[in-house]
Amino acid sequence: MTMIKPKLPLILLFLCYPFAHSSQSRGPIEDLVNRLDSQRSSPQVQESAARGVIERLLNGYSSSFEFKIVSKDVCGGGSCFRIDNYKKSRQNDPEIVIKGTTAVEIVSGLHWYLKYSCGGHISWDKTGGVQIESIPPPGSLPSVKAEGVIIRRPVPWNYYQNVVTSSCKFSAVFPPFGILFYQNLNFCQSK
Repeated sequence: MTMIKPKLPLILLFLCYPFAHSSQSRGPIEDLVNRLDSQRSSPQVQESAARGVIERLLNGYSSSFEFKIVSKDVCGGGSCFRIDNYKKSRQNDPEIVIKGTTAVEIVSGLHWYLKYSCGGHISWDKTGGVQIESIPPPGSLPSVKAEGVIIRRPVPWNYYQNVVTSSCKFSAVFPPFGILFYQNLNFCQSK
């Protein structure tokens, strides 16, 4: 009779290796964020993309805002946006400056400003749609407090269109184990 040796030590080594290996570096999340940061578009491209959003959503307001990409150092090493009043020296200068670590952060700052300073709201049609009637006309936008507003993200990255959607299916890949998880959520099915 052939005796089968237990393979448990080998399995444990395989399962624990990713965790032991990641503790020697900065960690898998930080490595991923650094890789994504290295492939980010130039500040000019991102600022132009944010400008395109305001031109599509708020026609005529583009000149009221200045957008600027800033380094993560401004945010203590993370992601953030900052909203300040523009120091006007001429009639046609912008009124509000929104700085962010990415174009997504800048547009998040624009949304924050419109929502909390102007009483406006922009969302999907299903949840209210574009509600901008309360936004004052260009040239009379409300100021933010003198020291400005800074919102830091509690997560290492932020992106447009969160994965939580109206869909009833969920799938994920867990890299340390190469496992694909798929779930069809029964409560979403029509009855």
